[in-house]
Amino acid sequence: MSAHSVVNEPITEIRKAEAGLAGRAVLPLGIGLVILAVMAFIGLAGDEVMRARFWHAYLLAVVYCTSIGLGGLFFVIAHHLTGGRWGTPIRRLAELTAGTIWLGAIGFLPILVLVNTGHTDLYPWVDRLLVESDPILSGKADYLSPMWFTIRTVAYFAIWLVMVRIFKGLSLKQDTTEPLKSAKRMQLWSGPCMLLLALTLNFTAFDWLMSLEPHWFSTMFGVYFFSGSFGAFLAFAIYLSNRLQDNGVLTQSITTEQYHDLGKLMFAFIFFWGYIAFSQYMLIWYAAIPEETMWYDVRQQGMWLNWSLLLLFGHLFIPFLGTMSSAVRRNRKWIGAWAVWMLVMHWVDQFYIIMPQAQLGRSVDPTCLPAPWMEIGCVVGMALLFKAAALWGAAGKNLLPLQDPRMPIALTYHNH
Repeated sequence: MSAHSVVNEPITEIRKAEAGLAGRAVLPLGIGLVILAVMAFIGLAGDEVMRARFWHAYLLAVVYCTSIGLGGLFFVIAHHLTGGRWGTPIRRLAELTAGTIWLGAIGFLPILVLVNTGHTDLYPWVDRLLVESDPILSGKADYLSPMWFTIRTVAYFAIWLVMVRIFKGLSLKQDTTEPLKSAKRMQLWSGPCMLLLALTLNFTAFDWLMSLEPHWFSTMFGVYFFSGSFGAFLAFAIYLSNRLQDNGVLTQSITTEQYHDLGKLMFAFIFFWGYIAFSQYMLIWYAAIPEETMWYDVRQQGMWLNWSLLLLFGHLFIPFLGTMSSAVRRNRKWIGAWAVWMLVMHWVDQFYIIMPQAQLGRSVDPTCLPAPWMEIGCVVGMALLFKAAALWGAAGKNLLPLQDPRMPIALTYHNH
């Protein structure tokens, strides 16, 4: 079969997939809003412990969904920066995923309101009296202030949304006019955008997650967050490709070779995440500085130790062995099952980072691990909103960059 016929065949599939997509966004939007409203009512109507738990669960949901979108943005930029060909059929799915970041900006607004109204349910450094009386926190007072936290968060989202608009706009323009010129412009933009994304991803991890325990610090934490986020996007891309092909979409465009390459990258980032996690833990354990070890001490007590072991085996050892074989990576159902596994493990990872802080300093045993019904409810509700945003963003658009100069090669190449 020629490359030309392979490119033409999916067009009918794409048009069938487009029909009614915007209308289909209404149901997940409604269900997601209802679930989040119920979780908010239960949490905010409760005592101090329940309020803190809700806000941490809500942050977990926003960060989890937004991090996958950021992973998609990284894929798009890296694809153009390296001039890769194999990922061309997947690029629109990455653009679609990155196109949901705007919802993360809206989702973060309640957190900014919480911080700027002086509530300490989420970030203890909001209490300025506590900051002034603590010699460590007073040294971070200028950085950890509600005003600068808000300015930085707004700047992060603004930078990401501009990058999404640049690459998505040029990509869609490629379907109609000047495909080669658009490809060159996207490659030109990819260099500076990669630098900006690297910086903002690091500071996002510092601001949103590390500052939950403002005494603690790790210069490796930004890379840790990036490795989990991009690994989660790769898993999501495999899962989404499976779902689309189950519904007769992109069946001739995303081939065994794309699944194999996505699987290899996911396998690599499983190991990379484990390497960064071990390096961070080993250096902190070896130095034995109280301001650093305190973060891990909490997570090695009581039921949190079991959660740590779940993360160690579930996010590293088991999927590392499970995705090692090329036979698994070349079978879309098998690698699809591991993709779902890794999406769950990414949530477990974010839970491990965020939720222990909800119990510290409050009238609850910090070694207890409550049944995570609220955390699951918040992430399911938020994920449904992101699904609605993705459906709305996909309506009326091709799921393949059909005029990209690299598409014919992408559809016919083979791994060796």
